[in-house]
Amino acid sequence: MIKHVTRKNGPRPERIIALAVFSALFVAAIVTGLMYAYRALADIWREQCRVTDMELDVVISPAKIIPQDVLKDAIILNFGLTNGANLATIPFAELRANLLERIPNLRNIRIERRMPNRVTIDVEEREPIARIAPRKGAAASGRVADVDGVVFWYNANTSLLPIVRESADTPTVPGKKLTGNVAAALRLVKAAAQPELSNLRVLEVETHHTDYLLVTFGNYDSAKIAWANMNEDTRQSRESLHTQLTRLSQVIATRLTPQATLWLATDWGPHSRITASGPNNRAPASRVGN
Repeated sequence: MIKHVTRKNGPRPERIIALAVFSALFVAAIVTGLMYAYRALADIWREQCRVTDMELDVVISPAKIIPQDVLKDAIILNFGLTNGANLATIPFAELRANLLERIPNLRNIRIERRMPNRVTIDVEEREPIARIAPRKGAAASGRVADVDGVVFWYNANTSLLPIVRESADTPTVPGKKLTGNVAAALRLVKAAAQPELSNLRVLEVETHHTDYLLVTFGNYDSAKIAWANMNEDTRQSRESLHTQLTRLSQVIATRLTPQATLWLATDWGPHSRITASGPNNRAPASRVGN
């Protein structure tokens, strides 16, 4: 007996393969077209941000310390804000970080870019609060520090600033932050500048002693000062410093001693005492409390 075999209807394998290849090519063509269109539109958008010297509008905030023409030239060259510059392709964040590292006198740079051709650059300079000097010798090196403890170069109108003397043989270079007792001395200078402590006009702070700072005041009194956690920039340390300076200020204001005095303010806490020594560091002349 002969059996008849009936072939089932359905797509042939070669047709399935051809359809898959066609679909892949179609999708690839769409993706390629979209990518091309995206790049073309991106190029058009970027090209709109290309400006000339006549079109470029750069606003730089006035400088107090750095000459304005020097500052403007440095910023324009650093960011490449010249004829033909394309604002869309300038890596402002990276260049900003590089400029702050190269010029320690700058504390911050804020950049606002408005399409298509306006760039506003707000420059914040560091303001010195103390001169930084070696342990011995003159303080005319030009090194100063701001409230952040960052060292930078500045010479003009600094003769009235307090002097902080470093103990290390290697001075802190501009662009670096003060550490240890020198940083503590700078915090003392900042704290003593508050209005309620106006009679504590700090002239100089020596930092070579490990457990206290030796401070000279405007009336030529001096004081050995220490406080809780003095080498830490914490709230507790700042509060302890302010308490110690307040007590010292109150004691100095009483003028218990008629001549220049060495005050011992190395004890702190609720029951601390300020000890006064007479001229030439003789034995204690008086003891005062809170």
